[in-house]
Amino acid sequence: MFPDSVVISFNGQIDFGTAVAFLSLALTLLQWIVTLIRGRRAAARSQASAICARVVRMPEGETATVGRCRVDFGPQFGLEVMNNSNDVVYQVILTAALVQGAGPQDGRDVEGCGCRVLLSSVAPGKTVRCIGHLDCSMHKAFGCEVAFTDRYGRSWVRKSDGHLGRIRFKTPVDYYGLMLPVEWMDFDEW
Repeated sequence: MFPDSVVISFNGQIDFGTAVAFLSLALTLLQWIVTLIRGRRAAARSQASAICARVVRMPEGETATVGRCRVDFGPQFGLEVMNNSNDVVYQVILTAALVQGAGPQDGRDVEGCGCRVLLSSVAPGKTVRCIGHLDCSMHKAFGCEVAFTDRYGRSWVRKSDGHLGRIRFKTPVDYYGLMLPVEWMDFDEW
């Protein structure tokens, strides 16, 4: 009625060959499922992994003549986003946040618009926007936090320390708690 190769026979004997075959099959299926999940995660992060940002010093600082003296207003800084993917990213929000020193180290804690750039989209390549003066006193070191939406509609944030994380159930605008309507930088302002 039952074949002789049953794992446990009616007389209490264990067929180890069949048990090893079942265990081998189960481990192979488990390995295949794990590989599939890892592949899907890597594909989902592929564009997000190619987006990064940094604070850059702009080539020329502003100067003015006051009386007979020439006054330098200090160095001007910009935020640069690098889109190393082949597709456009959307709702790009760049924020200068501290990597070292006293002050906001998370872009959500930065107040005002002086340290933030809002771009409706960024094409592949480098994009730089001037933000003006940054207070680099007292050993402060700035980094750039970038939040964006990828080609699949998923939102991501790359912190100023380089960590990439997914923003779940929110857009970059919601993540920073910005007031609507958002004033995205137009092409004329570039």
